[in-house]
Amino acid sequence: MITVFRIDAPPTGIEAAGGGADPTDEQIEQENKARQAFLDAVSPHFAALPERPVSHSGNVAKVELLGSNVESRLNQYLLLVTVDIGDPRIDFDSFVPPGTAVTLVGAEFTLLSHWPGGSRA
Repeated sequence: MITVFRIDAPPTGIEAAGGGADPTDEQIEQENKARQAFLDAVSPHFAALPERPVSHSGNVAKVELLGSNVESRLNQYLLLVTVDIGDPRIDFDSFVPPGTAVTLVGAEFTLLSHWPGGSRA
């Protein structure tokens, strides 16, 4: 089963001030530094989830973090957590940067099909 979270890190630079249509090299560098700081903060915690001791439910098999590739939205992410069954029990408040909003998009999704191929994985 896959649990999906939307993560919005606090906006910085052009995310907060606008002007993302034609960012300067300095603005792009600032956005990339903010993204790297976010990744540095969360990566050890996400990497540790599959290593937790086995329990009756909520065992994490895989964690995937997707991020926007548009400079004015580098603070927006989707987190896909593959879990055996139930809640993956992630205490986001203990490690995400202050001001980060985490929203549960949905839980217990399963792969129905994929393309190319269309067959169930």
